[in-house]
Amino acid sequence: MSHTQSFHINTMYPAQINYHGRSFAATLGSLTPEGALLETYGLTLPSGMEVELSVTIAREPWLIKALITHTTPHEIGLMFKHSQHKLFSVARNDCTLAFRPPIQRKPEATLLR
Repeated sequence: MSHTQSFHINTMYPAQINYHGRSFAATLGSLTPEGALLETYGLTLPSGMEVELSVTIAREPWLIKALITHTTPHEIGLMFKHSQHKLFSVARNDCTLAFRPPIQRKPEATLLR
């Protein structure tokens, strides 16, 4: 039996769920290469339905087909139809950049006369 470790990143990207020609606002809360957890605002959609996730990360727009795995009044779980390793990598790099501490300049030496 092999064990595969699953990695995820927590994000706060604005996103949209496109379903039957309508768009619903959401926040991309957690991301893996295989799926995502979206925070929603009182939205519930049927499990098993196909949707499109629309999100922009690092100024790059993404439109990804996914299946709804579960819903609650506050979140929707998605499983991507195809693994999204590039999206995961872009988001991981963007999050890393966003949380880096600012570069501190060294104080300039003062010459004594």
